[in-house]
Amino acid sequence: MKIQEPANVLSLPPFETTAEEIRKSGEKLLAMSQELTKRIGSQNLADVTLESSLRAIDDLDFDEGQIFGRIYFLQNVHPDPDVREAAREVQVAFQAWCIERAYDEGLFKVTEAFAKKATGLGGEEKKLLEERLKDYRRLGMHLPEIERMELKRLQKKLSEIETHFSKNIQEYNDCLYATLDQLEGLEPSFIESLERDLEGRYRISLEYPEFLPVMEHAHDENLRRELFIKKNNTAAQENSKLLNEMLQLRQEIAERLGYQSWNHYVLEKRMAQTPEKVQAFLDHLESRLRAQADSELKKLQDLKIETTKDLQAEIHIWDYYFYSSLYKKQNFDVNSQTIKEYFPLNQVIDGMFELIRKLFGIKMEEQKAGSFYRWHEEVRLFKVVDESGEGLGYFYLDLHPREGKYNHAAAFGLIDGKQLHDGRYQRPVSAMVCNFPRPSKDRPSLIPHAEVETLFHEFGHILHGLLTRAKYAAFSGTSVAWDFVEAPSQVLENWIWDAEVLQSFARHYERNSDTLSKALIDKMNQARKSGSALFYLRQVALAKSDIEMHREGRDKDSIAISNKIISSVFLPLPQQTAFAAGWGHMTNYASGYYGYAWADVMAADLFSEFKKTGILDHATGRRLRQEIYEPGGSRDENESLKAFLRREPSDEAFFNELLGSA
Repeated sequence: MKIQEPANVLSLPPFETTAEEIRKSGEKLLAMSQELTKRIGSQNLADVTLESSLRAIDDLDFDEGQIFGRIYFLQNVHPDPDVREAAREVQVAFQAWCIERAYDEGLFKVTEAFAKKATGLGGEEKKLLEERLKDYRRLGMHLPEIERMELKRLQKKLSEIETHFSKNIQEYNDCLYATLDQLEGLEPSFIESLERDLEGRYRISLEYPEFLPVMEHAHDENLRRELFIKKNNTAAQENSKLLNEMLQLRQEIAERLGYQSWNHYVLEKRMAQTPEKVQAFLDHLESRLRAQADSELKKLQDLKIETTKDLQAEIHIWDYYFYSSLYKKQNFDVNSQTIKEYFPLNQVIDGMFELIRKLFGIKMEEQKAGSFYRWHEEVRLFKVVDESGEGLGYFYLDLHPREGKYNHAAAFGLIDGKQLHDGRYQRPVSAMVCNFPRPSKDRPSLIPHAEVETLFHEFGHILHGLLTRAKYAAFSGTSVAWDFVEAPSQVLENWIWDAEVLQSFARHYERNSDTLSKALIDKMNQARKSGSALFYLRQVALAKSDIEMHREGRDKDSIAISNKIISSVFLPLPQQTAFAAGWGHMTNYASGYYGYAWADVMAADLFSEFKKTGILDHATGRRLRQEIYEPGGSRDENESLKAFLRREPSDEAFFNELLGSA
């Protein structure tokens, strides 16, 4: 399906529908990539041009991405396990080929030949050449062939283990059974939604729509403890060993390339640049947070003593969600179970779209069911249109959990933005995957305010992908430094704490005229601040665990390292848990988890500009769109920040918001 508009091409992915189609597309993908790689790499080096080198390789990346992007996506969302398994097989084969292609000497020599003759390059072309040359150096293309071959072997082995690691997490399906008495504190509607066994016990899965409500509201501490331990042993038996193997391989690869550690290797291409700078950032954050976090923890402990009548009571890590929720309920009259009645999912989505229209000058047009392919009947499709009438792309929504589906929230790129050879622009296509509760027979899908934040966060990624104006696929949308990629999504979270914005869509699902009150929104903000230091201390603990696991040295015990740091910085973990074994970020965010807090600092700085000009100021919104979302990776991220802020970046707004009076 293609819709052509002036200067733009809008296309939807031609999704495969069966395992056989997936495998055939996988074969086509490999054959195409191998043929084009050979064609580009075999040209006469004396005749190499920009078109035949950098642009030709970017075209190849783009063509590969269109096929592999949708196959990888279907692996994460398709309801048919045979389709998912076929997609996984293609992923393994293609990732192995990608490593082969990365080490292709023909492509390297073509790039090197163009670099020797290139003069006067500027803008995206200059940056693209610099990035390609850096990537080849980081692959070890300057090394003797025998060393390159060993690096390639290690990279393939690492890729296979990472895929296996992720598969184990996705397919892990443990649960806990509880009696009705054990579920005291939970909403009747939630309890009724749970499956029951032959003995009448209620099945609690480890998926977040069931896990979090129990951890936040179940009065039974033993139930919370047992559920926490199960959750934090996700895929532990196999993944603990796999993670240790991943750490070993990463360190060996880094050393062979001349880097001290995997941290040094990864961070070279991030805004932070060095592990020392990341460690300093995390240490600074922890030191600024510690006093307030200790105060917050003492309040939770006092509440537990009061609640349990046990003068020796301590806050355990499985108590964190429960007493944080109870504290907010008692001190700020903030009850997340009541508040979510003001957030019917579809109503929130409509409100979010209206906010984006006001800020960025774009609107979302839902496409009729039946006019496009759906891998599941709940999938929705929207076209994004600029206020000028220009079509900017499409995005899919897949919002409810099901067996075999990706079990967190994420944005998936399906088609990159890119300038085509005839001058037109291929507009992007993305998909947002979440796991919000389904509607029940007597009420719509209601989501807690925390999940409203998740929705806005992920849609920030969607916007970052769809609004791109980058010339090359290599720089399209979210193809930025990974410690910057969260900033355009996290900045969007700020609007869901503003009374004017919330009152525009937060209406009771039964009483439409009953809007979330300004007084309650103020209390929600107070409650948010009351636990913010502990929240970020947990982020610091996870980021430090990641950095420590990827320090120099081999033969590491990943579970011991992460458990020790989380226990020291945040709250003690039970000895029989293996959190890191189920930590999906250890594949694609290795040495990069600090980026969430790093991006939060940038997001607070970006949002501070709206506090000066007005929360719904269209001019500032357009500036955010043009300077942050549209460039993608086509220029240095610091340049984008300065272009929007019109000053040097600062952490002042972050700490003012975080450590202000609760």
